[in-house]
Amino acid sequence: MFCKEEDEKERQSSFLSLFMKVDRHFMTKCFGQMQELGIYPGQIPVLGLVAKKDGLSQRELAKILNIKPPTVNVSVQRLEKAGFLYKKPDEKDQRVTRIYLTEKGKETKAKALERIHKNEAVMLEGFSEAEQCLLRRFLEQILANIEKIQPEEAIEKLHPDEMTERKEQKRD
Repeated sequence: MFCKEEDEKERQSSFLSLFMKVDRHFMTKCFGQMQELGIYPGQIPVLGLVAKKDGLSQRELAKILNIKPPTVNVSVQRLEKAGFLYKKPDEKDQRVTRIYLTEKGKETKAKALERIHKNEAVMLEGFSEAEQCLLRRFLEQILANIEKIQPEEAIEKLHPDEMTERKEQKRD
């Protein structure tokens, strides 16, 4: 029989495990479908953002997506090669290149959104509207709580014994 503290650890562990399993399984299915459309996981955020706002620069994309410019560059090049995007120099500043969706990109984005909406509907089958609202609220609260975690705290929670050793070494 577990003590109360061990029960709590087991419950949290199984919750996190289940949460990660749901995320991984859903994303694997979605990414598989996106690959059928010729889009790969790292390209999805770039394509989605350009679809929302045509004419962004690579620097703007990198900043909004919070990823490094070389990563954006690779995605943009691959999406351009696949015919989803095209680049055009800025009319006012020739040093800046703007990125736009092609017709193929627009069609593919529409197909991708349709699949995502269908997947979401399947994922939420059997949930009432009230339960879906609650689930959304819970997930938003989890995200807000995650934002409160400080980097050292996050490491300490993942590796408590290692962090204790590090703190003791700093004192010596």
